[in-house]
Amino acid sequence: MSLPDLRLLLVLAMSLVLPSVAQAALDLCNDTSDPQNVAIGYKNADSWVSEGWWQVPVGECAEVVPGVLPRRFYYLRVETEGWVFTDDKLGFCVDDDDFSISGDDSCARRGFRHENFARIDTGPETPDYSHSLSLNLKPADPDRAARIAVHPQFVSEAVFQGCETEVASYSSFCTFIGTGRRFLVYDDGRTSSKLWQQMQEIPRGRRVELYGQREDLFDTTSELVLTALVVQPENRFDRLLASLQGLWLSTMDPNDSFRVSGAERINSYAGAETSVEYISLQDSCADYDGEGVFLYTWDNNAGTSLCYQITRISDEELALTYLPRGTELVYRREG
Repeated sequence: MSLPDLRLLLVLAMSLVLPSVAQAALDLCNDTSDPQNVAIGYKNADSWVSEGWWQVPVGECAEVVPGVLPRRFYYLRVETEGWVFTDDKLGFCVDDDDFSISGDDSCARRGFRHENFARIDTGPETPDYSHSLSLNLKPADPDRAARIAVHPQFVSEAVFQGCETEVASYSSFCTFIGTGRRFLVYDDGRTSSKLWQQMQEIPRGRRVELYGQREDLFDTTSELVLTALVVQPENRFDRLLASLQGLWLSTMDPNDSFRVSGAERINSYAGAETSVEYISLQDSCADYDGEGVFLYTWDNNAGTSLCYQITRISDEELALTYLPRGTELVYRREG
């Protein structure tokens, strides 16, 4: 055997014996049925440190401490609506936004929250470790797990709002509005190119049925990874929504106006935009039903919802009855 061949065999043998440093890390793995928001605490050379937040999708892991783990104990916190986190009464400082905080004392005085974490024992001399989040979580609703098992996929009707291209280094995305939320679908490879092309051909304001995985981002916004999209047959609500498109000016206050664009209502006063609401047309609203059609609106930031009954509509005039007060609001079309 030649010397080069011997050296190659030695290198291969060493690679089988030594652990891979590139793979060493502390991974938090989401084996639950919802995306989870996680933070981590640990002791570095100088002080205690807490860091967050990582959002861990279902079935995936987040590498929160890279490289060979120098310590045995790390500390975990999970904050996700609908889930109960089991902690070990070990306190760290956290913030509502992404954070990296040095020190675990005087949290409130420094503008942070003081929250309890759970201890992760990686074992003695362990260069890498994976921790399952289900060890510290349980559904807040005891029946939640059973319901999710029966309906694992997100299904909902929504109105197509259009597609946009973001600035350089970001993906294009399409927007749907329905069930009190705004849904975003990104062109990032997770939704098939066939579905992405189908979305480009849907008329704005058309009602569709969405199938896929949902990940909540904010109070009124979710991200979807689509597996299917079905354009729904046009009905009376679709036709009425089409007739609402455009600018409407109050007959009682000329400064008060709103513009309907797709399934959004953009409210203005004296020419200044005051709020943006998502809208839905339906045969009932909250506790109200009866003849006619109801206009349901909800604010895109605060999530505040309102109900109106559409008492009459023509090419030139729109009359809404605000519930529960019964106040009639009349608008004329401006464009």
